[in-house]
Amino acid sequence: MTPEEYCRNKAVPAGSNWYYCTLFHPPESKRKLNALLAFHNELNSVICHSSDVGSAKTTLHWWLEEIERFFSDQARHPVTRELSAVNARDYLLQPELLGCIEKTAKFLQYSEGYDYDTWLRQHAAASGYIWKTAGLACQCTNQAVLAALVSSGCCYGAFELLHHLRHFTALGLNVLPVDLLNKHHIKTSVASKENNFQENDPRGKFFTELFERLDKDLKNCLTDLQAEEGNRILFSIVMLKMLSVLCREYKLARQPITDTRIALTPVRKLWIAWRTQRKS
Repeated sequence: MTPEEYCRNKAVPAGSNWYYCTLFHPPESKRKLNALLAFHNELNSVICHSSDVGSAKTTLHWWLEEIERFFSDQARHPVTRELSAVNARDYLLQPELLGCIEKTAKFLQYSEGYDYDTWLRQHAAASGYIWKTAGLACQCTNQAVLAALVSSGCCYGAFELLHHLRHFTALGLNVLPVDLLNKHHIKTSVASKENNFQENDPRGKFFTELFERLDKDLKNCLTDLQAEEGNRILFSIVMLKMLSVLCREYKLARQPITDTRIALTPVRKLWIAWRTQRKS
């Protein structure tokens, strides 16, 4: 398997959200996006699937070393080799890329949690940086739009970690906004339980408010992203529209996000992507 094939399989497997988000991008842009998204997925896999914090930190330290090799033309991993092949150093900065890995590692230290706004901003140097860099790779130069891509990446990163709530809870970590937990008088361990909501279950009110706030932030980001002319950052607009639909679906389902991972059908994803590119 070539590095290009590895990144494509890692980043945009057939039927996935990202497959449809990048579907209408030109081949050159799509290849660059696949490499960046594959890198992001590698980091997320470490913190969301490692059985213990120690092994996850060890793996992330290896990635710090791999980035050093990448900038010294000695990349070993298929993802960094592909980033080299698409000249990613034209828009990637070594300090920020190392910071992306270090910030990802900090998600393994969040035992207490943060208020909602801080909770969201924690993703700026990780997912936010990847989204901004993806915009640069697609030749977006509008600084306001690039800033909006960082905010968009924060929403995406937060949404993704919610799907691994039980994993982080088992490690003694909190990836939920602590101010909302306190407001609804529940603990992380309670919020991550696997049973359905009962009448007046405080978890129902907690998750409803959480998804309402996320949906509001997603819509604000969409407004800012649509200032970019053309379809250079189509991937981001399509993804935010999908996430906004998912936020509404989770609210209607009235189930913990830990119980059922709601997914849009391929037809619905294609419809969102097609309509978005037609309007851009």
